[in-house]
Amino acid sequence: MLTKEDNQLLTQTDAGTPMGELFRRYWIPALQTHELESDGKPQRVKLLGEDLVAFRDTEGKVGLIDERCPHRGTSLYYGINDGCGLRCMYHGWKFNTDGECTEIPSEPTDGKFRESIKIKSYPTKEVSGIIWTYMGPEGSEPDFPEFYWVGLPDENKLVERVWQECNYAQAMENDLDYVHAAFLHKAHGNQETEEGILSSDLGIDPNHPLVKNPPVKQSVQDTNYGKRCVAVGIGTEEENAFMEIHYIFPFYTYPPRFGGEDGMWHAFIPRDDHSTWTWDVQFAHNRAIDVQAQHDRRGLKLDENLKKQVNKENEYNQDRNLQKTGNFTGIRGIANQDHAATEAMGTIVDRTNERLGTSDLPVIHMRRILLKEVKEFQKGKEPLKLENQSLKNLYSEGLYDDNKKRWQDAFPLKEEFE
Repeated sequence: MLTKEDNQLLTQTDAGTPMGELFRRYWIPALQTHELESDGKPQRVKLLGEDLVAFRDTEGKVGLIDERCPHRGTSLYYGINDGCGLRCMYHGWKFNTDGECTEIPSEPTDGKFRESIKIKSYPTKEVSGIIWTYMGPEGSEPDFPEFYWVGLPDENKLVERVWQECNYAQAMENDLDYVHAAFLHKAHGNQETEEGILSSDLGIDPNHPLVKNPPVKQSVQDTNYGKRCVAVGIGTEEENAFMEIHYIFPFYTYPPRFGGEDGMWHAFIPRDDHSTWTWDVQFAHNRAIDVQAQHDRRGLKLDENLKKQVNKENEYNQDRNLQKTGNFTGIRGIANQDHAATEAMGTIVDRTNERLGTSDLPVIHMRRILLKEVKEFQKGKEPLKLENQSLKNLYSEGLYDDNKKRWQDAFPLKEEFE
């Protein structure tokens, strides 16, 4: 359990909060590239408690600026995007992608007054179909993180983002929890899946190591990117299944996978303290990914605001008969199952009342490093720096080996990650 003070420190991420300021020192996925068209409709996006508007100008450059016009405060989302700028619908004030005011037609002259006006804006990069932003202080911008999947061909990847109705921490904790798969994602019978696909929309095959037995033998290693979480489960009569989850500081993860299975990368970006942008990048290492099969197994159906249509209001379409005959939850869709569990806790779970066990070791370590780093950040220490040489080669890939071997011998941490 956490103290009330540490739970607040962990979960509060708006501007001016310690965790919020720390998170602003890292590159954040904001939108997908296809969401913005040159001189097209602007898009609202809320990040770390800030209401922002994104637009692509006439030359294709992306702007990410404060939603409120500095004149009288109306929303620039309703503005006119043309002529290399976003023009407020109220009095015609116009701003470029750097937040500079370029025209004030409501004033008789606009010289020095116009030049004195600048709206808050954040730098962006477009990489691998995603528009990323850095929201920290100018001059402290880190190197862009070159994750392994970024270097794969576009046809090998499927990128999604979804609005999740809970705090980022409990969404991310779910990703670091090996044991939940043996229950929340368990299908009662064998599942037929295509090449590389972990599960059906019903759940994971009961013979898969993640489900076959709860992998409660766990250990966590310190790395140069965050934490490597190792678990040992039963593979066959002679072999154990050795699995890994990578937690990349501060809000990225690679959930467990085996050789031959499509990989997955997640980012858990706070919209505000009560909701999260959950990013899923599914990737095949050496072939085109089966987009339809991956969509089907995850079961996400989103509205125009990227909110789930299968949600708490309709009880995630839970089928009580299916719960007895088909899977552990009675809910279809792996992502829907995850969201049902984390959102049912409330938008910010009270960690002063929880009772953690040995199977929660990765969650405990994730909280420890986040709290340690943010407290040291408050004292003036620079944030943990991610090394691209490591990130380029990092993804989760478990293996099978002799069940008489120690995990340290069968599944050691690669030297480059120490």
